[in-house]
Amino acid sequence: MTSQNFATALLDAWEIESSKSRFSEVQQFRALMRSFRSLNKYFRLEEFHGMKHQVVFNGKGTWGRPSARCEISDLLIVSYRTKPRFEARATLLQAKKSNEKHSGICANWPSSVAQTSFKANLEQWDLLSRRPDVLPYPPFECKPDILSGAILPSVGSIGVFHKVKGTQYDFFYMSADMAEPLSAPTRKHAKLKTKTGNLMRTISGYEECVFACCLPTFAEALYNLKIGTPIEKDNSVDIKDERYRNSFRGWLKSVLYSHLEMTNNDSELARELLEYLPSDQDGEFMLEPPATVLINCDANEFNKAMLRTSR
Repeated sequence: MTSQNFATALLDAWEIESSKSRFSEVQQFRALMRSFRSLNKYFRLEEFHGMKHQVVFNGKGTWGRPSARCEISDLLIVSYRTKPRFEARATLLQAKKSNEKHSGICANWPSSVAQTSFKANLEQWDLLSRRPDVLPYPPFECKPDILSGAILPSVGSIGVFHKVKGTQYDFFYMSADMAEPLSAPTRKHAKLKTKTGNLMRTISGYEECVFACCLPTFAEALYNLKIGTPIEKDNSVDIKDERYRNSFRGWLKSVLYSHLEMTNNDSELARELLEYLPSDQDGEFMLEPPATVLINCDANEFNKAMLRTSR
């Protein structure tokens, strides 16, 4: 039930924040971040501003450059729960704006992925969907396998803002590998279309949401830990996954330490999460950490917050 409360609360905040913002990628992204921030009265959630970051990788496709450089994501989202045991998922989400009409995109929910298309930067999509090894472009810092080492493809994801009518906007999400070029493009700016398939899939015993038709369904999947790749120490599937999770936790510690430094240690959630990130790779201060959202999904935390605000 709490995931539905979270979805409703995020939608209510989004309708307010997005409607007073211009329909641009930057303005709608900022509206989404404000929407997340407004939920911290009722949910254990914290939002941190950050910088966009670029990586270098070997491009592919008729539009690709042999040595491509582009942004890895707009936002790092980490959702986690501590009870009955610690579990956490992380996704690197790239936000896009679509001028297309996406009416009826929820018509097939929850049976299958809706068929729709939108313009995108194919290099960014290729990076997040194919997930090659990368080289961070300074001042960004990360390990080469930040994408390639993950067991779940939704470590790389896309969120698309679109207009419903007037100043009413919505948002749909997909794991980046659930999109493909609409035709045979020769330039990197072209259309992507969604692939057919189920909304959920299971890989190595982990269930993953690969498509959400609107903001509430995205919020529910996030809160239920169905988006992003697992990063907790327990239950890794093999030695490669174990090493990747260890490396990612070390990187995430650097992100959190940096946000704590920049906010004068004013983050209860970041301090809490650090206690659950054992890694032999000690986190170091990162000069320009990425924009980050942390969501504690312990069910009882919602009830505690509601009690506090009702007093």
